[in-house]
Amino acid sequence: MKKVVICASAVFYQEAQEWKYRLESMGYEVIRIIQSISENDIDQYQKIHREHYAKMAECDMVFALNLEKRGISGYIGSSVFAEIAFAIGLNLVFNKNIQILYLNPIPNNLPCSDELTKWQKLGWIKQFQPSVIPELIK
Repeated sequence: MKKVVICASAVFYQEAQEWKYRLESMGYEVIRIIQSISENDIDQYQKIHREHYAKMAECDMVFALNLEKRGISGYIGSSVFAEIAFAIGLNLVFNKNIQILYLNPIPNNLPCSDELTKWQKLGWIKQFQPSVIPELIK
């Protein structure tokens, strides 16, 4: 069974839960979703990030849940961008084979839009396609 980590802005916790159930119904094991973190509790912040990135190193797929935020459809903020970059780094340096998918098209008005578009052209990240998911389960 393929292991999945869902990455998203913390405000999308409920949506991440819905996608967790959806992916599990397709045969995936969701091993991590976003967590609510108190930015004032440095110890908790570090612990949750350490655990999250450790799970990313164990997973077969990173699923970036890029929904509308701040009036931008397909928003990817700095944390999700960092998570995507981390997964790419694992693939490039340690020959991991982590599939990196995002839900909605990449907007062209983000600070990281150019880099994300380049990664897409290189095949490092791909947009989620429901028809592709069953093939990834194998």
